Amino acid sequence: MDLSGQVAVITGGAIGIGRGIAVALAQAGANVATLDIDPAGNAETARLVQESGRIGVAIDCDIADRAQVRRAMSDVLRQFGRIDVLVNNAAIYIDTSLTRGTYESQTREYERSIRICALGSYYCARAAVPVMQQAGGGNIVNIITEHIKEGHLMTGPGASGYDGAKWVMWRQTESWAVELKEHGIRVNALCMGATDTPMLRAVSVPIAEAAMKCEDVGQAVLNVLAHGNGGPTGMSYVFGTTGTPREQSLKEIAALAPSR
Repeated sequence: MDLSGQVAVITGGAIGIGRGIAVALAQAGANVATLDIDPAGNAETARLVQESGRIGVAIDCDIADRAQVRRAMSDVLRQFGRIDVLVNNAAIYIDTSLTRGTYESQTREYERSIRICALGSYYCARAAVPVMQQAGGGNIVNIITEHIKEGHLMTGPGASGYDGAKWVMWRQTESWAVELKEHGIRVNALCMGATDTPMLRAVSVPIAEAAMKCEDVGQAVLNVLAHGNGGPTGMSYVFGTTGTPREQSLKEIAALAPSR
């Protein structure tokens, strides 16, 4: 997949999956802007992008804040003049259970989950779409979760907020794809299982160590983009479900690429 000359914007790019995607897209030739509230981690991602010979820009942005998103995306346009790929990756896993904490603590954290993931994705898409329209096309990739599929229910203190936000992103994927198809903008989602990230390691180190790596998800994004302008849109690709050996997950990721 050759992304030379293209510009990718990735939310939550400071660590984990976002960083893995940023580096993968840079290695494929894209210049990359990452949006995150972690300045140190974000700067490190930009450095890794630059090591790939591409331009890496770290933009401090809380994507739960629509004003910050607008400023950040305007900054991307000032520096690059275009946005070809938007990867909505940022999310948060925090205690949103109904039986813990206080009314104030739990409602506040639930709102954070929805704002960062679901609303943040909408803010970024709304800012990027006019630019893509003007260019005649583009790609939006939403990073979701296997939990949206029947039989993959996640339980635990953070489940309702995290999964609730991801369900919104799932419907965004389908509805945006219909709306944007005539503009040449493809919208697809990756619905994978456990991936070795700091977020997962905070929950279970053994599961993280046996899981896919962040760079594997980066390859999955590349394989979806490789279908080109006329490729599938509105798809939610499930792969690497929790408990799947990494070797099998890599085969499932390879299957996302266009058949030869």
